[in-house]
Amino acid sequence: MTANSVDKSIPQYGLYGEPGWIDDPEFIHIEDIRRRSSALGWVIGAHRHGRLFQLICIDEGAVEVHLDDRVANLESPCVITIPTGVVHSFRFAPESEGAVVTLADPLLLETEGDRALAYFGALFTEPGCIPFAKRGLERSRLKMVLQQLKDEFAQAQSGRGLMCEWLIRILLMTIYRQQEANGQLAVSASAPSVTAGQLKFLIERNFKNHWTVEQYANAIGTTVSRLNRLSRSLMNQTVRQMIQARLVLEVKRRLIYTRATLDEIAADMGFKEPGYFSRYFKRAVGVPPGRFRNENNFDTTAE
Repeated sequence: MTANSVDKSIPQYGLYGEPGWIDDPEFIHIEDIRRRSSALGWVIGAHRHGRLFQLICIDEGAVEVHLDDRVANLESPCVITIPTGVVHSFRFAPESEGAVVTLADPLLLETEGDRALAYFGALFTEPGCIPFAKRGLERSRLKMVLQQLKDEFAQAQSGRGLMCEWLIRILLMTIYRQQEANGQLAVSASAPSVTAGQLKFLIERNFKNHWTVEQYANAIGTTVSRLNRLSRSLMNQTVRQMIQARLVLEVKRRLIYTRATLDEIAADMGFKEPGYFSRYFKRAVGVPPGRFRNENNFDTTAE
């Protein structure tokens, strides 16, 4: 990235501090929290990942985490899930221990339409903080699977990619079961939640293109009325409201974390006229975008 593009955009990395684009559809990476964080004073600044999903697995220590406009102070053991595009930052307690697992978006999309999406769809679309019991089966399994992933990385054996994918599924199911035990799941795994996961994936990839509700229904293979009934029952929103919420969230990110002009943001978000963009944002948020930026300023000046 050029210096100018860094000034105007939220820092976007493959792995934090590595601006090179990672475009391997089978990409899986695991490293210790200590490896990158200790050299940075245990502070990771606000950034996001394009086409990458991350799991921050903290086994010992604590962290203050910012996920878009949410802030949480977490004690170990816990897992933080960070979907593609979520702006996040960390302040770890010194000497914290754990692992960061990074997955390529195409690898996640392989679950689309199959039984796994019913369980993992929410993980891929909403950031989450999942506490684990200090003594329990799920924490033991979490540690075991993370160690097996590290072992696969240490040795280039035959079938390494497949083994990593299988271990990732076990890791995700372990996290899902802990969410279930914590009472953090709004709905159980079922056929309707598969469709809900498909809808969230499609919105994530097409909200800037301003797809109509009909386009989403056609892509999923259902009718507009059925899709709206599903979204109301599971998310308490119409499909149109879900699309607007995702678009407005991205605009808020740009207003808070970047120095791009309103016209630049409008164009990047698919609005042909800046005036309509401002009216759209004001109707959704209650204040014009310029005022929102002034009231929620984030200093992006490089130190």
